[in-house]
Amino acid sequence: MTNNKRSKKIVNLLLSFSGAIVFSLMFLFVFNNFYVSQFNPVMFNSMFSLWSYGFDIKLNSFIFAYSFFLPLFITIFVSKRQWLAWLILIFIPFTMVLVGGQKHLLWFFIFTVAGGLIGWLIKMMIEKLRK
Repeated sequence: MTNNKRSKKIVNLLLSFSGAIVFSLMFLFVFNNFYVSQFNPVMFNSMFSLWSYGFDIKLNSFIFAYSFFLPLFITIFVSKRQWLAWLILIFIPFTMVLVGGQKHLLWFFIFTVAGGLIGWLIKMMIEKLRK
């Protein structure tokens, strides 16, 4: 593999990662509303309340948004070895979701698969438009 191809893959991976973070922050209110309606979390002062009341709820909402947008961008931008990017970049939120219980884990998988499928559809549409 040439150095140019390797750097292009790294740039695409970084674009996917940063795009997922930016879009997760942009759509945090949507995932926050979903999280509050599905899980009915109790608002209390935690160690995160130094920054903001309910920061732990926003953090969980961000993890759900990230688990949706990361597979979406990886599927669009990364052409080969997508499984490796999924494995590395999804591992940390997955371990955090494991602490939340079965309901959290189910929604994590739903968001991850939905993001991957939507990304695959977008990539197929882009490839058809190029031809």
